[in-house]
Amino acid sequence: MATGRIGTTPVLTTRWSKAPAAGTTSLSGLDDNSVSLVYSVGYEQVYLNGALLSRTNDYTATNGTSITLTNATVAGDIVEVFANATIALTDTYTQSQANGKFINNTLTTTTGDIIYASAANTPARLGIGSTDQVLKVSGGVPTWGAGGLTFVTSQTFSSVASVTFTSCFTSSYVSYLIVFEDIYAATGADDLQMQWRYGTTTETGASYYGSCSQFYSNSATTSTTGYRNAAQMTLSNALGGTGQASGAYLFAHNLGQTGRGMINGQHYASDVGNEPAEIFGGGFAGTSRVFDGFVIKSSSSNITGTIRVYGLAKS
Repeated sequence: MATGRIGTTPVLTTRWSKAPAAGTTSLSGLDDNSVSLVYSVGYEQVYLNGALLSRTNDYTATNGTSITLTNATVAGDIVEVFANATIALTDTYTQSQANGKFINNTLTTTTGDIIYASAANTPARLGIGSTDQVLKVSGGVPTWGAGGLTFVTSQTFSSVASVTFTSCFTSSYVSYLIVFEDIYAATGADDLQMQWRYGTTTETGASYYGSCSQFYSNSATTSTTGYRNAAQMTLSNALGGTGQASGAYLFAHNLGQTGRGMINGQHYASDVGNEPAEIFGGGFAGTSRVFDGFVIKSSSSNITGTIRVYGLAKS
């Protein structure tokens, strides 16, 4: 085996073991295991029946291939030579070369940093992204970006006249998903109404357009309503009464940037006119603004429920 310390010449150690004939003084060649006697002068250790012999006094070793014993062996003797041969250092690195084989740990400066190849054999640092961002590829290298569906905000409310969401829409997302969880009105069978906000102002002018279709499960009938120049976007009869299951999802577009603020989606109410109803509808604002929030209310009573907002990534 090879042994040694960093900065010193390593050595290769072999064990030469032989039971020589009686009267032997010269040791060389193959041992009883076909191992050749080869050593580096001054690095050998010679044992006779397990006892370490003294160099010069008990033996001489001057040429690297043979050893001469001072006293001849007797029958039954075992001679062992631990032959240490030095190994030339041929495949070595300078410290500068070795440093070039490693990535410098100063490349990462913040917990969560990622190392990537900006070009062949060229390490680079990608700083940690923000909460909810995902790793993407742009221009052939990794980058952080918005995920496909990212939670933005939510509110849970009980028996309130309206719910206001402020500054929840930005240009970071092309569209938003607004989810209504078990939302209902105090009196039931109310219209679900929605208004856009810009800054601190709620758009209440006669400037909303849209329509909705309703399918009543028990009677298997449908009805359609529409609105034009209204003060709010409306899903007719979209709210059940207290204790009745009701939910919706609306997709919102052209928000957080100049646009008319469009919605479309589906709502289910379990007790609209004493029967379940499926409602499909949509609408938009007649005035183009940078809408960044919204208000939810019913047409005539207080509402209870939870609303969650998610952003849909642009790509």
